[in-house]
Amino acid sequence: MAPFEMSILDKPMAPAPNHITPDFEHPQDEAALAYIVLAISLATTTLFAWFRLLCKTFIVGQLHVEDYFIPVAWLAAVGHVACGFVINEFAPIIHSWEMTMRIFGKYLLWYKLGSIFYNISIVLIKISMLIQVLRVFVPRGSQSKTYYVCHALIWVNVIYYAITVFTMMFTCRPIQKSWQPWVPGTCMNIGAISMSTAAVNLVGDLCILAVTQVKIWKLMRVERRQRIKLSVVFFAAIIPCAFAIMCLWYNTLSLQGHDFAHTSAYMTIACHGEIASGMFVLFLPMLPRFFTHVKENTTLFSTSRTNLNRRSKKQSQSTEVEFSDVTGSRLQRDYEAAQAADAGRVGRKKSLWHISYSESDRNSSEDQRPIFPTSSKNDAKNGIFVQTEVSVNSR
Repeated sequence: MAPFEMSILDKPMAPAPNHITPDFEHPQDEAALAYIVLAISLATTTLFAWFRLLCKTFIVGQLHVEDYFIPVAWLAAVGHVACGFVINEFAPIIHSWEMTMRIFGKYLLWYKLGSIFYNISIVLIKISMLIQVLRVFVPRGSQSKTYYVCHALIWVNVIYYAITVFTMMFTCRPIQKSWQPWVPGTCMNIGAISMSTAAVNLVGDLCILAVTQVKIWKLMRVERRQRIKLSVVFFAAIIPCAFAIMCLWYNTLSLQGHDFAHTSAYMTIACHGEIASGMFVLFLPMLPRFFTHVKENTTLFSTSRTNLNRRSKKQSQSTEVEFSDVTGSRLQRDYEAAQAADAGRVGRKKSLWHISYSESDRNSSEDQRPIFPTSSKNDAKNGIFVQTEVSVNSR
């Protein structure tokens, strides 16, 4: 290493304010906040992603297209968190004037790697959301406005984020200048790329929110009370929008030169929140199906146990003992009969969250499957019915 580079590496990244003396050995940091955010982000992202996948696998018994993107998005989110833990080992939210150029170069390397993981995770989450919107609100075979809007958003996100990730990987020539700014070479305006990514990210989140709300309030023929319930579930998409606004705000501050190391650390916190809240939006529609499953199985167990107790009481009062009674086969038959009877009474239905549209009536232009699970076949009229935009008849 040249003597010139050695002298630069020990200098501060930015000049300190007049009333502050930099302390490179023991800088003022916010390590507690940094580690708490990473722990919460990892825990919530893992919970939301795998709760959905396990419920779809073992309760619904079927995975859909969007479910295959979620594990990859989760792995990228874990990579993003891992980069954060590495950064916190030497720069847990510290100010630029208490960071030497040597530490700043190390910070840029892991910050850039974490940004790549973030973009991969967030685009897969957005694609999963949009595919879920297509499956829930667009009948199979339909090519309504919602169909074209969702497909346009999917492909715009795929193309834009692919270009963004590629650009972030090859921002500078030579490549190492991206995290070693003192190395001779040329770089693209990474600040403009970061700002445009934050803006596109926010616009995409708002579009997803708008598509679902417009569909619910203008194109669905349901009672107002049920419409409000459904709207609240899908309005959870406002949470990623809030974190996207935070990302955009801190991105603006960092471009204006307001303590880059500190503001970029807070921008990373907002990015962690956006990933976790995106996973929450995908997790939320599973809750009705999960609680319905728990309720059904609790009812079945309680009813079956009552029937078995009644049968045992009758056997104890009987003076004749049959071989089937001793071996327990009759009790087993009673248990199975109770299960079959209860299953018939419950009449379990899959909700619209978990299955694609299917034709319900060849002579009808509507798909009248209830969105929320109903307790019996006779209660189907109390569910939420979806009025499609076009006919889904097939001959």
